[in-house]
Amino acid sequence: MGCKGSLKEVNDKDLQSGYSKVHLKSMYGITKPVIISGTSESFTDMVIEHTDGTSISGVQRKMFMTLVKGVLVPSNQGEYIVKPTPYGLPQLSENEHAIMKIAERTGFNVAKCSIAPFENGELAYVTKRFDLIDDKKIKIFVEDGASICDVHPMNKGSDALSYEDSIKKMVKACGGAIALSVYAVRHVLFSYIVGNNDLHLKNFSLKRDPKSKSNMMDGFTPLYDILSVAPYPDYDKEYLSLSLLHSETDGNFSASYEAYGYYTKHDFILLLESLGVKPVIGERIILDFVANVRKVSPSVFALSNLSKEMQDTIMTRITDRCDAIERNIIVL
Repeated sequence: MGCKGSLKEVNDKDLQSGYSKVHLKSMYGITKPVIISGTSESFTDMVIEHTDGTSISGVQRKMFMTLVKGVLVPSNQGEYIVKPTPYGLPQLSENEHAIMKIAERTGFNVAKCSIAPFENGELAYVTKRFDLIDDKKIKIFVEDGASICDVHPMNKGSDALSYEDSIKKMVKACGGAIALSVYAVRHVLFSYIVGNNDLHLKNFSLKRDPKSKSNMMDGFTPLYDILSVAPYPDYDKEYLSLSLLHSETDGNFSASYEAYGYYTKHDFILLLESLGVKPVIGERIILDFVANVRKVSPSVFALSNLSKEMQDTIMTRITDRCDAIERNIIVL
């Protein structure tokens, strides 16, 4: 049997209403399943929404909540963020949960997450805040990518921005380690593969220990807000939120992109090379990562809370994008 929260195989005796005790303890500090106060409809009444309608994140309701006697209830300083599925975007909560678990299984540090039911049984996505430490009394310092790159939040996904320039600035703020550049490129590559086209600058964050006496950031925070738009045609309009390479902001794409009309390993090798990684090493990094995503995804989806149709739709996107990445490099 699989745990509905961790999406891992576990023994039946370790399950509580479909959730493993280990997962519940890690996520909530208790070994009994939790529920969310009210329903998705009443949740809407508790949230003041400001929707721009340009991305799925713009239509997602979310709220801080805290756990009280096994029930998640609203709280301005709650340690959990709860996001119900928006109207018209079926199974979005289950979608984000599965994609986050694939990210975790492929080597990323991700925010702790799960799904939990409202009182009427409808599932919502729950993530645990990563900025709270020491029993919620101390917050780590977190600064998002838009702030680090000196970009106004309104321009977080501007056509004038590229991942190449943005990653350089964010990694420089951490001291410039190439390993961090590689990690950030994997983040972009993962988004491209799964169909997450909303990786704007505010969806990157850097952290620093509150006791640090340095202005240097320690590295990237755990990943969050990653899902696949493949099942939602109205939002599936572009590959990525920003240009991949700086040259693309002036309309100059790689030879492979011009030939194929989409990103391949050539583009990501060029990105890594601009960040200090030799092409032969960059290609190995990319192909190894793609192979890992191919291997991990089916087993995660099989244990997920998604319908078979939704699993197949997202898995098709992942397979197609992995195939795209593996295309032969074209050099004119």
